[in-house]
Amino acid sequence: MPVYYFSLVWVSVCGIISNITSRQVKISDKVYENRSRLLIAIIAILPIIILAGFRTGVADTSAYIMNFEDYPNNLSTSYSMIFDGNRRDPGFLFISILIKQFISTDYTVWLSIIAVISGICVMIPLYKYSCNFGVSIFLFVATCQFIWMFNGIRQFLVASIIFGCTGLILRRRFIIYAIIVCLLSTIHTSALILLPAYFIVTGEPWDKRTILFICLIILTILFTSQFTGLLEDAVENTNYASSMEEFKSTDDGTSIMRIAVESVPIIIAFIYRNRIKNKLTSIIKLSINMSLVASGLYIISKIARSGVMLGRLPIYFSMYNLILLPWLIKNIFDKEEKRLVYYLMIVCYIIFFYYQMVISWNGLEYASSILNIKYQTINIQR
Repeated sequence: MPVYYFSLVWVSVCGIISNITSRQVKISDKVYENRSRLLIAIIAILPIIILAGFRTGVADTSAYIMNFEDYPNNLSTSYSMIFDGNRRDPGFLFISILIKQFISTDYTVWLSIIAVISGICVMIPLYKYSCNFGVSIFLFVATCQFIWMFNGIRQFLVASIIFGCTGLILRRRFIIYAIIVCLLSTIHTSALILLPAYFIVTGEPWDKRTILFICLIILTILFTSQFTGLLEDAVENTNYASSMEEFKSTDDGTSIMRIAVESVPIIIAFIYRNRIKNKLTSIIKLSINMSLVASGLYIISKIARSGVMLGRLPIYFSMYNLILLPWLIKNIFDKEEKRLVYYLMIVCYIIFFYYQMVISWNGLEYASSILNIKYQTINIQR
């Protein structure tokens, strides 16, 4: 746990420095926003990358390490393995073998490369688009999204790269975006959800497409048993089938606390929609829609009691809350209200951090032979 407390303190300090040293950039006519210095942004994410890259024992890390050590280190002898039709991650295998053959057979180097890619792909959109990088990077840790860099790295590698491709969505480069999504689906097949989602999130907030998505959530609530049966049929012959069967008796879906926390930005955006409608920029419109989809998927995963499958999908969308929430606070509240809201936000998210890390996960383990750190190993339930 101390390394995770350190991460929270580190990003908090870097956030303060970021706000002090930030520069103003022109967003549009008469609209200016603060942006962090690139060096500060890199320094803020660096320790998390190091901790993630140098780990030897966090949740599913040992399984990943064993798989990497079993991978061949020659592409010429790996053709049948990579193109095995039953394999769920040929892209991830291909990248891993490339690293093993041409860079290093040391799993720490492999984990570090994945951590660097994931961390930088998260940092760049926050640096480019957040009006308050300090708050955004604080939220990344306080909401425990950074734990994806330690547990569930294959899916988060995909999610972070997609997040890094935000500019393609804003510029409506669907063909390039679709090609990237399809390639990333060879790392984690769940990435394919981003193709239909593209047509929901690129519309105006609260337009017909988003209303249709809300109606889908309502229908899921009304017909819970039918939806759950449909879900089981849909994954029967997929890679998720064994996971769903394994956790069927214990999987209660996404926790209510997680749903509440992740829904805060979209609830605020809806309540104050008339106040902000003339201030919306393209990135904020996208972030509102992404936040809506994330909250909707969390609710559906709770109803369907499917935290293993559906509960993991929102990570493709929820990172936009890191951009949305600071913007909402800046553009909705006046100076005195803003100060109070920031204090309340910090306190509430620290409480959630403690709840998630200590109470829900019973204190998450961390081990690193390089850093000579080892904490209690426990079983984690996402």
